[in-house]
Order: sequence, then C-alpha cells, then structure tokens
Amino acid sequence: MGRHRVAVLVLGGTFVLDLAVAVQAFGRRPSVFAKIRDEPETPYEIGVCGQAPTPTSLGFTIADLKPLDWIAGADTVVVPGLEAPWAPQDPAVLAAVTRAAADGARLVSLCAGAFVLGQAGVLDGRRVTTHWALADEFRAAFPATELVEHAMYVDDGQVLSSGGMLAAADLCLYVLGQDHGQSYANDVSRVLVSPPHRTGGQAVYARPRPRPAGPLAPVLDWLDEHLAEPLSVGAVAAQAHMSPRTLERRFREETGDSLAAWLARRRVERARVLLEDSRLTVTQVAHAAGFGSTESMRRHFHTHTGTTPSVYRETFRGGAP
Repeated sequence: MGRHRVAVLVLGGTFVLDLAVAVQAFGRRPSVFAKIRDEPETPYEIGVCGQAPTPTSLGFTIADLKPLDWIAGADTVVVPGLEAPWAPQDPAVLAAVTRAAADGARLVSLCAGAFVLGQAGVLDGRRVTTHWALADEFRAAFPATELVEHAMYVDDGQVLSSGGMLAAADLCLYVLGQDHGQSYANDVSRVLVSPPHRTGGQAVYARPRPRPAGPLAPVLDWLDEHLAEPLSVGAVAAQAHMSPRTLERRFREETGDSLAAWLARRRVERARVLLEDSRLTVTQVAHAAGFGSTESMRRHFHTHTGTTPSVYRETFRGGAP
C-alpha cells in the first residue's frame, strides 16, 4: 500500500497561512526535523489541488497545482480558509469534495474552509467549528449543522474542523497525533516551537458582540454605567419603570439573555478590558467590574472565556522577553 494521500484544496482567496500550515504539517519535513526524529520522508503523499492559476488572499497567484481529479482516491482532503467563504464555489470543486466524502475520505476544514464543506453538502447533522467572527453567517447558511462556536477544533469522526487561522496548527497537530501517536505530533510541534495542545478555545479571542439597538438601549446604557454596583432585578426594573416580570421578558426578547446572564457577560467583558489595559490587580478588577469577589469573577470568567483572569492577562499583556 502507498502512503496516506492528502489533497489540499486551493480556491480563490485561500488564506496563505492556512495553506502553509497544512503543507508544513503533511508535506516534506524541514531538514531540522532530522535533529529530532529519524524520518527519511514524510508518511504522507501530499498534493496541492485546484484550478490554476488561483489568486490567494494576499494577492499573488498559485499556478503549480494538481488538477481537481487528484482528489479522487485521497485519504484526507484539507480545505483551508478563504477570504469570502460565503461566495458560491465552482460546482466542479464541490462535486470533487462530495465524491471524496462518499468514498470515505477524511475531511479537514481549516478556519472558514467549513463553508466549502457546507456548500458540498457534507455537514448536515455534524458538529463543526469555524472562525468565531463568522458564526452568525455560518449558522444562517447551514442550519442543519451544529456549530461549536468557540471550540479551537472539533473532531466529528469523518469531518474535523478548526477555528481561526492559527487554530489550523492545533488541528493539524491533533491529526498527526491520531495518525502516528502523540509522541510524533509532539516532535512536529517542537519544530514549530508551538504547544502540541492549547487549553481553552476561541472564546478567549472573541470580541464582544455589538449591543442591540432596541427599546431597552437606555436601560442597557444605564447598566453599563453602573456595572460596578450591586444590581438586583427590582432595582433595574425600577430604573426601567417596569415590573420585574416585564423587565425579564423584555430582556430575553431583546438580548436573548436573562438580566443576570447579560450582567455576567458584560462584567466579564469589562474585566477583559481592565485586565488588558489597566494596572489594577485581579482583585481590584473583580470589584471594578462588579463581581464583588475574585472567586465570583474567576467562575464567570472561565464560563465565558474558558480560561482564568490571570492567564488571560498574561496572554494579552505579556511581559518583557
């Protein structure tokens, strides 16, 4: 039997970083790899496929591409992200992906590449992820697919998917571990000088969504100005000139959250800003954001971001090299 065949699909506007990660993970090893592992050649046969010449997201084109029919018989098909993932793809491209799936190929989408798999009709009933900023567009386009919005990557059996661009490395290392053992993936990660597994998910990188501009906007503005204070349903209802029951109903209709859930999310967002931009201690941040205690902030912070306030600050502020 030949080596495991990996077809990497290049489409118009393909993200160069996604493409490079896939080729580096499955293609020819750099010479420095010999210092870590005795491997004369990669265990994969890799082909970069598409309809040449194809423009990339950075403006230059790729002309040295294998034809689409090289995908036939591939054991794994990798679809990197692309600049305009919602744009309709060439039927010939989608047909090649659909045939590969029907033949049992493993499908790996990187970042926005999940949109291509969705257009090929191979995601219905599956769990996938994509870049956190594309969550609304993905749900609207593929309602029969379960989007795991903040996952770094998702393994749903035949289909594996990753979030934003650098999460492509996380998923490719995971695939290497599944194919050849964790020790092998760890050695590739040593070449990349990247952790073989990152804790947390995309939520820690996601920016807050814009607030709805509905009838509750004045109340939401007032809440933002008083986040550091204790805010009971009764107190907020009095400020809004509503009964507590009406306030809760209106809150769910307009924001999708209960008042308590909305306050917790906004306080986490406030804490994130303070952790990034201020010199306040974690305890001072907890009180300034309205949590009342560091334990309360830590609990809500982990729920919404998948990490702790201290780790978040270290990640987004860093330190002297």
